[in-house]
Amino acid sequence: MARTGRLTWGWSLALWLGALLLAVSVTPRTVVRYTQWRQLRLETAQLEQELLALQQQERILQQELQRVQTPPGRESLARQRGWIRKGEEPLRINP
Repeated sequence: MARTGRLTWGWSLALWLGALLLAVSVTPRTVVRYTQWRQLRLETAQLEQELLALQQQERILQQELQRVQTPPGRESLARQRGWIRKGEEPLRINP
């Protein structure tokens, strides 16, 4: 019986050492994977915010495009750029 007890104790020790070796060898890779996952999560959140901002900017530009495709909108845009109609005199204010 003493031999069986030592044999069981030896196998138990070998299994624990194997589990410890496996845990130590896997842990650095796990930390790297977790770090990569966390970094990707942060980048994804940032890119989603940028996407929302760009979608809002696109809506604003679409509205501006629709506005300037009408005759009053075209005239307004031309006047903002300093254009005048034929025969009009530009108003100049000297400071």
